[in-house]
Amino acid sequence: MAEETRTTWMRRYTIDPELAEEFLAFLRDEVIPAREQFGFRVEQMWIDADRTQLTWFVSRAGDSAAYAAAEQEWEQSEIRGILFADKPKYALAKDLREVLPLR
Repeated sequence: MAEETRTTWMRRYTIDPELAEEFLAFLRDEVIPAREQFGFRVEQMWIDADRTQLTWFVSRAGDSAAYAAAEQEWEQSEIRGILFADKPKYALAKDLREVLPLR
């Protein structure tokens, strides 16, 4: 049986350490379940020791074009708009890029 093609993106955010716990709870309890409804899967999530850098790896079945289309659908969705309405600016900077597995 052939392996499923998956596309993975690294999402690295510089965050305010004073908002780190609130942001992690928001991701865990609200954002991740909503993104899963769009077919995304969080593979791993890491935070650095000083709680200023959050890095997570998000994958979705399909090639880069399918991922991009789903990401655009998510970004423009009503559910995302509702989730982020009236939230503080958790991410002070973002580094988003497609990554390829080496191991």
